[in-house]
Amino acid sequence: MINRLLPDQIAQFWDLIKYAVEHSLPPIVAEHPDKMNRILSSALSGGIDVWASYNKGEGTNKFEGLILTKFLYDDSSNTKSLLIYCLYGFSEFAKDSWNQGINAIAKYAKSRGCAQIVAYTDSHHIINIVKRLGGNASYTYLKFNIDEIV
Repeated sequence: MINRLLPDQIAQFWDLIKYAVEHSLPPIVAEHPDKMNRILSSALSGGIDVWASYNKGEGTNKFEGLILTKFLYDDSSNTKSLLIYCLYGFSEFAKDSWNQGINAIAKYAKSRGCAQIVAYTDSHHIINIVKRLGGNASYTYLKFNIDEIV
């Protein structure tokens, strides 16, 4: 099961969220001394959504991970997408959690006018899951750091 956290929940669990974000930042993020404060500010103001994934059992909920999403808009093509900004598992996600999570996020994205969900990963495990769920995992993210070239 997946639930979007409210700003007071984000503030309450920020230490845990911060840990997950620091270990799963997308490759589009450069080093900046204030980046975590900026991510927190964006999460509290609704620029980034924070989702908690857990597996509901009898009498207990097993917390599995955190997902941060962000809307992207390409004005040249008039395409709105939902970016899975961070995905971090504290334990292995159950197969049902993947299915329920992607369905919940897809419904949310569709309700906000998105045409697609996009993400970055270098994890073969995640790539295999995306393929199993019918997603396209044929692209590789490439990056050059300007300071290393010039």
